[in-house]
Amino acid sequence: MKVAIAGKGGAGKTTIAGTLARQLARQGYEVLALDNDLNPNLPLTVGIAAERLSDLPTMSSDIVAVVDGRLVLTQSLDEIRAAHAMEAPDGVTVLVAHEPKEADTGCMGRYHQAMRAVVGAVPNSQNYICILDTEASTEHLKVGTAKHADVLYAVVEPYYKSLESGRRVLALARDLGIEHLALLANKVRDGDMAIVHEFAVAHDLGVIGSIPYDECFRHAEQAAVAPIDFAPDAPAVVAIGKLARKLVRG
Repeated sequence: MKVAIAGKGGAGKTTIAGTLARQLARQGYEVLALDNDLNPNLPLTVGIAAERLSDLPTMSSDIVAVVDGRLVLTQSLDEIRAAHAMEAPDGVTVLVAHEPKEADTGCMGRYHQAMRAVVGAVPNSQNYICILDTEASTEHLKVGTAKHADVLYAVVEPYYKSLESGRRVLALARDLGIEHLALLANKVRDGDMAIVHEFAVAHDLGVIGSIPYDECFRHAEQAAVAPIDFAPDAPAVVAIGKLARKLVRG
């Protein structure tokens, strides 16, 4: 299964993607977590130690080539993992697209293409789950990075601008032919879900679930620790565990 997590900047998509990856791994699945944001933060959220973040291994743009108008990988997925991936707690494998080190050095489109090809190469297996953490803008949808995903959740906060951003994300994802699409409400307090559901009904959108507002995420960030390691029993971490079980049940 291939799952893309998208949404407006600051909505919490990386926190959810990383915690979801760990929760799925704890349920016995082989998990490949992909960070397609060129300002990468997924490794820390999955549990890579903070001191390793200054020199992250990232993909090389030459792992993808255009052959007869199609994007193809120049290496096998196993070779890419061996050369560029990191191992995180609970057996999660983390692969980062790129991290620009210098300004004014050109377009990063090649890395989006490479990540799109990697997602396409992930085996369709019941026991193998790929989690794609997309960048905050909708450019990844324009270039089709998540084209091969089976599921895409747009993470939204319960206010209009975030909900509208989620609607746009799902509209573009629908154009890509992704079969299962839904809003995922985050930072939810009492009464907030009525706003989310009202918006979803008005725009004919599904809602997969909600994650409560939880200070554990902020405290985990301050401590530079993955939320699931910082507070494994926190309400938001538990809610993402329930989402993981719901995801694999279909």
